[in-house]
Amino acid sequence: MAAAAAAAAAGGGLVAPAGAGSAPVVVAGPPAVASVRVAVANVWAVPGRETIPADPHLWPTPAVTYSQRLGLVGHMPTQALYGERVIVLARQGAWARIVVPDQPSPFDPRGYPGWIRSSELGPRLQAGPAVTVTVRLARLADGTEVSLGTRLPLVARRDGKVLVATTGGSSTIDATAVAPLPRTRADLVRTARLFLGLRYLWGGVTAWGLDCSGLTWVTYRSHGITIPRDADAQFAAGTPTTLARARPGDLIFYGRSHVHHVTMFVGGGEMIEAPDSADSVRIVPVRTRDLAGVRSFWPSSG
Repeated sequence: MAAAAAAAAAGGGLVAPAGAGSAPVVVAGPPAVASVRVAVANVWAVPGRETIPADPHLWPTPAVTYSQRLGLVGHMPTQALYGERVIVLARQGAWARIVVPDQPSPFDPRGYPGWIRSSELGPRLQAGPAVTVTVRLARLADGTEVSLGTRLPLVARRDGKVLVATTGGSSTIDATAVAPLPRTRADLVRTARLFLGLRYLWGGVTAWGLDCSGLTWVTYRSHGITIPRDADAQFAAGTPTTLARARPGDLIFYGRSHVHHVTMFVGGGEMIEAPDSADSVRIVPVRTRDLAGVRSFWPSSG
């Protein structure tokens, strides 16, 4: 996904929905810090313009039509995972204007900007050691479903379970669901393959729907590497390489006039991608038409 489509959420301007009678209330003093209290929270460019159901289980199904999927373009630039830290900049009615620090963006040095329902925010989780969900989907003992890439503060380990802090207090999760992933190129590709067949969802970063840069962002995140959220920002931040020298896990970008799509090289002349709203995550031969370049986020020694 290209960052340009999220411009309505960027910068210092606070955008009110059509017909809104109240102006945003800027948080007094230092911005508040909160954590997402739902499995995944949709982040909107403008408050009050939701176009898909809140239930993520519906997103990969026909309950979300092709027209609804297209309608997300430019309106839902990203999502925030359960427990993800957000900085609250302002409030307007039932909405909060936030930035997501773990999703770097050129729109705001503090993180990806947008609007989220205040009801989807809970207390700030403690800082310190954390575990990352490294399976496609898992469930906490309290019933909360969590997607790959979700990070939660570590409290204790015992009897094959991991006790984690949550927005409701604490809960446990199977240790196998948060087992650290090897940081190798082959394992990076293996993680991306977990999403094969998943329906594309503009702005998506979860196992219920992904866009092109959501696939690359969450795959790298699950291996402990933070990269920018959008395709053009990833292109700008990565280390340049060439298609001839590309190695598994490197990112291939498209759009010569403006980068609008990113894929991951898997080797053997193929790449994995979340192509568009009409399709699903797939592996296809590398295309050279409209190729913008190749970038690496892997340590130089890797």
